[in-house]
Amino acid sequence: MQTIVVSCIIFRKKLKTYEFLLLKRTPQKGSFWQPPGGVYEKKDKSKLEGVYREVFEETGIKKEDFIRVLENIHQFTFDKHHITNEPINPIKEFVHAFQVKKNVKININKNKSKEHENYKWVSFEQALKMLKWQNNIDSFNKLRKTIF
Repeated sequence: MQTIVVSCIIFRKKLKTYEFLLLKRTPQKGSFWQPPGGVYEKKDKSKLEGVYREVFEETGIKKEDFIRVLENIHQFTFDKHHITNEPINPIKEFVHAFQVKKNVKININKNKSKEHENYKWVSFEQALKMLKWQNNIDSFNKLRKTIF
């Protein structure tokens, strides 16, 4: 059975443009910047519910803080481990995007997994420079066509 992963590009309006939330993984988890996300779990009623759960676990953002939902802006499959580059069973990733209230509070310290060490709100251009994985960059570029 193929593992399904959900990820979420979180953005907020700032003046006449947008800022995007990126999380930095701890050194043990690769030390790279990425949007929040994780494995879709059997208890999740839908991929969207999985995203809400993951985003809350990783950032503290609640479902009520979302003001715009853009489902399935991108999807892709990867088959190499993100740190070792060793082959793995294929993993399907579904990417969603959410605009959040401009004053939303971020808290990465309550995540039981302790997988992130920092977060930043960045411009679209900064995000493209900070993202490590081409699939994440492709997701941001697809979102760009929708919101700009």
